Amino acid sequence: MKENNLHDNNIHEEASRNLSFALILNLLFNIVVIGGGISTNSVAIISDALHDLSDTFSILIAWILEKLSSKESTEEFTYGFQRFSIFGALFNSTIVILASLFVVYESFNRLFITQSPDASGMVLIAILGIIFKGASLIRLNKGKTFNENAISIHMFGDVFEWIALLIISIILVFADIPILDPISSILVSVWVIYNLGKTFIASAKILLQSTPSNLNLTELKRDLLEVDNIEEIKEFHLWSLDGIENILTAKFKVNLSTEDSLGYETTYNDLMEVANDYGISQTTFEFELESPNDKK
Repeated sequence: MKENNLHDNNIHEEASRNLSFALILNLLFNIVVIGGGISTNSVAIISDALHDLSDTFSILIAWILEKLSSKESTEEFTYGFQRFSIFGALFNSTIVILASLFVVYESFNRLFITQSPDASGMVLIAILGIIFKGASLIRLNKGKTFNENAISIHMFGDVFEWIALLIISIILVFADIPILDPISSILVSVWVIYNLGKTFIASAKILLQSTPSNLNLTELKRDLLEVDNIEEIKEFHLWSLDGIENILTAKFKVNLSTEDSLGYETTYNDLMEVANDYGISQTTFEFELESPNDKK
């Protein structure tokens, strides 16, 4: 049990390091993209400047909450602080979705303005955007927490947006089609909203203690019932603490006598083995003796 908790804490500590790396890169890129957006008169880059400010704020919040999630449990938080990571994913998904909706609104308004951006300047900024955002994405994509996943989806959308902007800016060097600029911003923002919407729902389900989506509940119950001396599952509660650490509490009717201490120990160990096979790190099992009336 202690080893599992240490493993989970290590995951959150690694996540905080990944997020701090992304935070530093985004802070540096904020300076580039704000100046670049103004100098090139590109709505996509100006929108991304605002987008990047929300990025940096989101990553900062994610980093703070991820640092908290690696703390040891206390008397007030007996399960530890791992859920701060899920809260970070939920919070950041909301912030980024709202920011993306704002980008869609601004880009839609710019569809009717025929002001051409500085295409050559856009090429340089787009290349820098791919480098900065790509480095953040590569680092975060290795993570295992929902918090990192929420930010990495956003980073992937940013990389995709900067690739699209690079292609569009190259086209604009040779052809005056300014409408391509806001259209690309709208398409990428819609993609980000869709994917972060899924992350938002998954994070909310974890906070509401739904059954972990990566576990087959039917198969788990079947394997538990196949353990010797188990007659029936009376109560069953399976949930995830943070999308990584799964918790099971269950009450079983057992075919054992009160004097059969060895039978209790063997049954308990067999149940633990099944739980471990399914990646469940914390378990609480309660046994209920089969009454004489049940045997008739």
